[in-house]
Amino acid sequence: MKQVRIGLLGAGVVGTSLIQLLEKNLTSIRERYGIDLLLTEIATRSPEKLSGKVSIPVTNDVLSVTKRSDLDMIVELMGGTTLAYDAVSSALLSGKTVVTANKALLSEKGRELFSTAKNSGAEIGYEAAVAGSIPIIRILRDGLASCEFEVVSGILNGTTNFILTKMEQENWDYSTALAKAQELGFAEADPTFDVEGIDAGHKISLLASLAFREYIPFSNVETDGISRLQSVDIRSARSMGYRLKLLGISKKTEAGILTKVHPTLIPLEHPLANVMNESNAVFYKTKEADSGMVTGKGAGGLPTASAVLSDIIYYAGRIGNPSIQKENNLFLESVPFPQEKNSLRYYLRFTTVDKPGVLAEISKILGKHNISIASVQQKESKVEPVTVIVVTHSATEGEFQKSLLEIDSMKEIIREKTVAIRILEKL
Repeated sequence: MKQVRIGLLGAGVVGTSLIQLLEKNLTSIRERYGIDLLLTEIATRSPEKLSGKVSIPVTNDVLSVTKRSDLDMIVELMGGTTLAYDAVSSALLSGKTVVTANKALLSEKGRELFSTAKNSGAEIGYEAAVAGSIPIIRILRDGLASCEFEVVSGILNGTTNFILTKMEQENWDYSTALAKAQELGFAEADPTFDVEGIDAGHKISLLASLAFREYIPFSNVETDGISRLQSVDIRSARSMGYRLKLLGISKKTEAGILTKVHPTLIPLEHPLANVMNESNAVFYKTKEADSGMVTGKGAGGLPTASAVLSDIIYYAGRIGNPSIQKENNLFLESVPFPQEKNSLRYYLRFTTVDKPGVLAEISKILGKHNISIASVQQKESKVEPVTVIVVTHSATEGEFQKSLLEIDSMKEIIREKTVAIRILEKL
């Protein structure tokens, strides 16, 4: 029976869940795949936390594990982009297969790591880096390998999806929903990476790179989060036939590959609009197979660990087999998309003083930038500031950006920075 010796880096929530899954499934993996997976050593910042829980060596010296000559595979679950980069590089340089769930590492430094893997004849598995238990990496890379992609998009962060769901269903404000997400373990004490779209930005860069066969680094992804959204935005969206979601979008256009993360008004009939709570979903459209969507648990110890174990089994079967063509994820780097050329509609929420002529001033600036108004909502209020909601017709993003800079500079009538939400017409 084929033996594969594994070094595990990181024993946090996902790492400890992986240890449990390995112990539970070792016998069935031997019987089904003819592979004996031997967890040989663990590196973690706090080895004492595993004292008495595992029977194998535990160390806090990460690089000592990656340099062991008797290991076949390194599983990196530490997170971060500094020590993790050094560890993964070390493993690849010695020809070891690497399995990782680290989307930030691959999104920001993937080109260097895939180059190292190619030069050393190693492979990198990263199914768990995007959308937890959803096997989207294999779907894009293998299942739809013959297709030409037009769009790949999705709800890629369970924390923000949970917050927006509770703001709608429970009529909570943003801070209440965030506090509940933190209480349930869906959000970190510092939720910035989640709520400001950074986590989703790392993920959509990986999906877009696979779909379009061009390396799209995180630096090419424009991100906007949900921290400035209010209940009025949720209610207004529903009244117009939309649901508000944080969406990662990448699509091929004549101007290049547009890749972004931002709050989006999605038509209620679109399948992405009905993905609720902490679930994730990935929607794609190809020229040959039209559109499809996969959904499932996008975070958590066991869902993510199950994706890691799936990769371990898959790549363990490839180790030492000279007849297998090594995977090549080293793509040419994509040219940054000229954002000003993107054309779309906007929902704009202005916070203003209550006096005659305010709407006329706003309309004048929008008109100067070739932006026409489709509808206006202003609820009567006895106190300032007041809320004015404008829905526009389609215009270029560059014109929107210039107009909002000009409007927000009018401090005599504008009390807060304008909330601007893209409206999804179609994918």
